[in-house]
Amino acid sequence: MLAAVGAANATVSLVGGTENHFTGYDAPPVLTDPQSSGLQDALLVSDNPLDQITATFLGKEAAHINQFFVNGGLVFNNLAAAPSTYGPFYAHSPLDFKFKDATDGSEVPNGGNALAFASYVVLGTFDTAHNFTAYHGTHGEFDFVLGFNDGRKIDADYDDLVVGLKVSVVPEPETYALMLAGLGIMGFVARRRRAD
Repeated sequence: MLAAVGAANATVSLVGGTENHFTGYDAPPVLTDPQSSGLQDALLVSDNPLDQITATFLGKEAAHINQFFVNGGLVFNNLAAAPSTYGPFYAHSPLDFKFKDATDGSEVPNGGNALAFASYVVLGTFDTAHNFTAYHGTHGEFDFVLGFNDGRKIDADYDDLVVGLKVSVVPEPETYALMLAGLGIMGFVARRRRAD
């Protein structure tokens, strides 16, 4: 399965993953619409490692302390206030993130970990042909929303730590040069009008 989302020149693709349907996702403690499906452990790959991502903590329904890391550093745990936005971080390619259940030590990086019970889904829906459409948040504000299921094996509801990801384009130097040239021309025209 391959899906892509992007704005301007930023594109993040989903590679692989398994169709997953689940129950018990509790919307009240999580700032999303109710969810019941997603693409499990899909690899998120950016087409430009200079793109930036912001991560937003959207809530949790978990007894375990769960954490979210980007580029090797702890960004937040599920005791943070929801919503809380962190970043931007360079996206890298593939995106360098992982979830960790700090209570039992289980981890799942981008792309999954077949040896662990813990896993995440890219929240979304499947049509009758099993084509995947990513969920973009209650107001379409995210490129992807990830739901983590920690190592507590009593449930598999993917609301133990919910994270919204937004990808933004870092303008290339040529873009800045064009913007500065445009501002210079506007300043010249304004100065000339005042002189007349």
